Amino acid sequence: MKEIQNQLANKGLTENYLSSINSPWNIPWQEFEVILGIKNSYSQRNLNFQTIAQAEVFLKNCGFDLSNQLHVKQFEQFFGESIFFIRHVLFTEQEREKLVLPSQIIHINNPCELLINASSFDPRKRYLRLWCCSILKVMYAISNLQYSGRLHIIDDAREQIFKRIKNILQPSHHTSHSEPIVCQFKNAVIHLNKVEWKEAKTRTSIVLKLLHKPDSIVDEVFDYLGVRFVVQNSNEIPLLLKLLIESDIIIPHQVVSIRTRNSLLNIRNPKKIISFLKDLNSCGTLTDHEFETMCKNMSWSSQANDENNKRSNTFSSQHYRSLQFTVRHLVRTPNPAYLVLESMTNQLRRYTGILRQEPWMESVIPQYFAHYFPIEIQMMDQESYEMAKFGPASHEQYKASQLKAVRERVLSNLLTFSSEKLTTQDI
Repeated sequence: MKEIQNQLANKGLTENYLSSINSPWNIPWQEFEVILGIKNSYSQRNLNFQTIAQAEVFLKNCGFDLSNQLHVKQFEQFFGESIFFIRHVLFTEQEREKLVLPSQIIHINNPCELLINASSFDPRKRYLRLWCCSILKVMYAISNLQYSGRLHIIDDAREQIFKRIKNILQPSHHTSHSEPIVCQFKNAVIHLNKVEWKEAKTRTSIVLKLLHKPDSIVDEVFDYLGVRFVVQNSNEIPLLLKLLIESDIIIPHQVVSIRTRNSLLNIRNPKKIISFLKDLNSCGTLTDHEFETMCKNMSWSSQANDENNKRSNTFSSQHYRSLQFTVRHLVRTPNPAYLVLESMTNQLRRYTGILRQEPWMESVIPQYFAHYFPIEIQMMDQESYEMAKFGPASHEQYKASQLKAVRERVLSNLLTFSSEKLTTQDI
């Protein structure tokens, strides 16, 4: 570099060369790579904030005006929660003792300092920079969660959607089934071995899921709510799926197709075979009983599904076999402002003695808000269920893989700091 500058100086071009630092062509390559989808935001090794003023403007444009104490308080809440999450969810007990929180972070006075420290190139502040970067990554996930409108309506969504599903579940009087539940709609009846409900994901679980998403953290979480149906044999799943469609629990045009995972059903061959059997039945070659028996014993197994494999969750075990998809239901939640206005109107009626309804209220303030809320529906046979519970496809194995990936993504080189390296750092 010095040789180049000396050569340029001899030509009287030093000033022009150095000005290239401030040239319009000084491209922020990291930001380009994130925006163009080449890398995700967690691959950034550092930020590019040099002054407090620059950091303040950035935070304001992100929605945090530091002149507003409510915004500062919210930022501090995310900051504290992020540190707790890193230390008590991502760190092991040994790492908590070894990787101490830098004093500059403990005594931080201005949120902008977090961005400035995350932009530092000082070798003696590398440990501090890595800590700040990790905290900011978790804060971003928490803010995505906090400002998601779904959290505010999850109770109403759970009550309304689960009620629709429970309306088609009836007690079973069949003595051969240990689980006294059947799924029934009109004349269709499917015996269920088990029904499991996911009533809500924990806050920690949602943050982990946001942090592990392979494409982008801003992807939405779809499985706040869920239900799993377990039948005895896999050839009962098509009939259960048909029942749920006919009862409008599954509305085809409300299915989020990109979320569908299918490692149980292959409908190509059954579709051809059933069509052929119908022709044989219609011409009298097969009796109705023979037709039903052959359909019942047909294999629907799907050992490999190329289209499904393209969209599979990278953290799901290859042994995990199920049919699962996300379907949206319209949920209506009361408008708090309308309830207040209605209460005030009722008080006014008592004083005036006028008992008429006020049609103008609904036109001024809507009585309900309407939202589409997703629910994940899973179907499994008993063998697949036992594998998912106790085998290599268990939820514990999935969570362990997820946590490992999140640690690598969020903590990165912070975990490589040895006691010897720490002695070279300003902490």
